[in-house]
Amino acid sequence: MVKRATLDLEVSVSSVQAIRRFRTLCESAGWSLERHEGSRLVDRFAIIMPMAQSARTLGLKVLDGPLKGTEFTCWSETRGSAGGLTIASWLIPGGPEQPVAKALIEHWVAGLPRCPWQWSFGERSKIGYLLPVWRQSRKKFTQLGFNTGKQGWPVTANNRWPPEA
Repeated sequence: MVKRATLDLEVSVSSVQAIRRFRTLCESAGWSLERHEGSRLVDRFAIIMPMAQSARTLGLKVLDGPLKGTEFTCWSETRGSAGGLTIASWLIPGGPEQPVAKALIEHWVAGLPRCPWQWSFGERSKIGYLLPVWRQSRKKFTQLGFNTGKQGWPVTANNRWPPEA
């Protein structure tokens, strides 16, 4: 079976906040959306053994516009013994390198209520302070072109939204 080419980002905001921001961006562009809910099988590590667990997913699919077929799905999973980690998954036909897709992701990050690649000390301690997730998340946002340094937040979008048709 072929794995779908998704862009999965671990973020510090809740699933509801991430979905709400995506929905407002798509509505401001005049794109139709379809809501979907489901579940996803995730691994949770208990001491040294992985246990399969189901996580509830929330998502939206773009039905028209230049990014027709784009799906945005979020879920929260527990990697350790406590605390939840939110994953925002993007499935963009043609990839996230397209100018419209880059603009969407940039405006999505700029409109979030807090920095998506930074967690508080308490959050990191509760979930697992030494997990590689923290550095990987920052690297993924850097690869997308964001300044993830100390002066990188708040992000200001460099291009217009909604894109011109």
